[in-house]
Amino acid sequence: MNFAELVFWGAFIGLGATVVTDVVGVMRQGWSATHGFYRLVGRWAGSARHGVLAQGDVRNLEPVRTEAALGWSAHIALGVVFGIGFVAIFGPDAVTTPDLARSLIFGLVTVFIPWLIFQPLFGWGVAMAKASEPWKMRVKGIITHTIFGFGLWVSAMVVRFIA
Repeated sequence: MNFAELVFWGAFIGLGATVVTDVVGVMRQGWSATHGFYRLVGRWAGSARHGVLAQGDVRNLEPVRTEAALGWSAHIALGVVFGIGFVAIFGPDAVTTPDLARSLIFGLVTVFIPWLIFQPLFGWGVAMAKASEPWKMRVKGIITHTIFGFGLWVSAMVVRFIA
């Protein structure tokens, strides 16, 4: 498999894993909560475009036009980047020989990106430290990113059969 194919299949796997994660997320917490969260992602991204990277709680920022589309797009793009990273780390085996344990561990490790980067920028502290129930939110993050890992495996299994 050449470099371009690895990037393509990595993107496909990341997109598939994101879809799996989002479907399960909507089943777990409903459309309103899932969509509402990605609106906040879009609000932050829209504000960041104007030089506001961190300014207290993102929920208190002025709404941004098209924040929902912006948030969902950023979320999907990050899933694609994670998929490419997954294939970059594990090479062609990530595509040709899907491994559930490897996928789950990678998915679980991705929880550190929101914990250490996005949540502090959203004004919620490292690993949701400023939340009223930080451990409840951390467990939700662990579950979500483990599901993402499962989605990586499912998507890699699909690629194995179509590639």
